[in-house]
Amino acid sequence: MASPPPLGTGGLLTVTALSAVASTGYGTFAPAMAELATAYRVGEPAVGVLQGAIAVPGIALTVLLGGLSDRLGRGRVALGCLLLFTVAGTACALVDSFGVAVALRAVQGVGFAGLLTIPPTVIGEALTGAARQRGLAVNTFVLTSASTVGPVVGGAVASIGDPRNVFWIYALGVLLVPGTVRVLGLAPGRAAGPGHRAPHVLADLRRTGGLGTVAGALALTTVVITLMSAATAAMLPLALDRVFEVPLAARGVLVGLGNVGSLAASATLVMLAGRLGDRYVAQLGLGLCAVALLATAVAPAVWVVAVTVVVLGVGVGCAYNAAVHAVTRQPVDGRGLLIGAWSASSRLGQATGPALGAALVGLVGPMAAFGVGGLAATAALVVLAVAGHLATRR
Repeated sequence: MASPPPLGTGGLLTVTALSAVASTGYGTFAPAMAELATAYRVGEPAVGVLQGAIAVPGIALTVLLGGLSDRLGRGRVALGCLLLFTVAGTACALVDSFGVAVALRAVQGVGFAGLLTIPPTVIGEALTGAARQRGLAVNTFVLTSASTVGPVVGGAVASIGDPRNVFWIYALGVLLVPGTVRVLGLAPGRAAGPGHRAPHVLADLRRTGGLGTVAGALALTTVVITLMSAATAAMLPLALDRVFEVPLAARGVLVGLGNVGSLAASATLVMLAGRLGDRYVAQLGLGLCAVALLATAVAPAVWVVAVTVVVLGVGVGCAYNAAVHAVTRQPVDGRGLLIGAWSASSRLGQATGPALGAALVGLVGPMAAFGVGGLAATAALVVLAVAGHLATRR
């Protein structure tokens, strides 16, 4: 693999901007679920499928894309993913068929998967120690900033004319092409060879004792992303519409509050980089998720929901940052392949969360669905605490 690019402030922001663009692919049209269901003449759970379709390819392809970036070069794969994400996503604004829209979202998901995998890989290669932890938190901060703005802008755009106009937002991705080429370059990666096959990643993890840590981080990521996406991409918009009768544009603001909490968590971890252990940050995050979801289930007013959504975002931000740092700091060859596996766990949560959230709303109602999510977060916290206790006794 060619030497990683030096990452000054400008380079770091350029790399993390790829994550930011990708993050707009997921929650941008969540506030308009009801309106898109009408436009496509389908049920609201089907729009949950449209929402989650972008994450489906990443469940399997992030590992492949991470490995390809090891072999072909980070810049080449990043540029291809950026163009694929932009073109396929924008094309959704031009089609009337729901089936075609879902197919285009799946194609967009290939680029989505790569854009969320390469930035932490580059940061992990170019930085070490507390600087790496800080860089990863900055990446999450920038990514979450875009996720915060996305639903607000998406709700506003969707409320003007045809709600499918929201897909034109993805055309902005083309603006990152020059910066991607300048910072990451188009040089090839390392030549393929038997010493760089995937089994060596597992062997390295077993040798260094990091396999259990990585497995736990992957499971944690899947759980918290599933909880967050189910809550903010399905349960919350439907609850705001049916229970609290909140207008469409205002729904976008409330959905974005979860990302405000994640921003606060990431900003705090930037300042505390190197001082907090990943396990304790993860436990704090899961605890906050459980409290927030259970409190939302009994919220008597919209302002209470607004507060609990922020708390949920703080919890997810803590757990997410702890998980990605636990994976990225592992001393293995083929880092792109390993981080691709972590990214796949995140895509799994994003793919299943919206459909699962919409299904729960259909079964038990929007408010009770939050209670189910809170119980799931509590169970995950107990498992994490027990696993951590057993690990310290060995």
